[in-house]
Amino acid sequence: MAESFRCVVAIPTRELFHGDVYYADVPGSEGHYGVLSGHESLVALNKGGGQLVLWMDPDGNEKRTFLIHEGCAQVLHNHLSVLGRFGCDVDDIDRESLQEKADQLRLEIDALRSQEQTDARDVEIANEELYLSWYKAQLDYVSGNAS
Repeated sequence: MAESFRCVVAIPTRELFHGDVYYADVPGSEGHYGVLSGHESLVALNKGGGQLVLWMDPDGNEKRTFLIHEGCAQVLHNHLSVLGRFGCDVDDIDRESLQEKADQLRLEIDALRSQEQTDARDVEIANEELYLSWYKAQLDYVSGNAS
């Protein structure tokens, strides 16, 4: 019989999940990989906008899916920690709100690009583009275009 292991999914502002799982399909930067109880120690980078799927029962009948954007994952002593720069439970994605945020952010980025170039402006553009990539990953997921 499959054994469970501890799992934590978190972003800098909050914990998204903690509990026992039986399997995790983790979106690594080099491709998805699976984690089962007893997995060897591991540290890996997360893919931008990748799907993390957790099996809540041994047969995979009950699953939880999260979008994780960048960050890293660690397996140590039968405990999986998935830490994302951004992340959410896919059930919490609101397409209309995200589309509005993304459209507004594109306008702000365009306005910044029309300003005189400074280091501060370039940093602000880079930060805004990071948020835009997170919004795009969520929109891709709800549109069926996510990996």
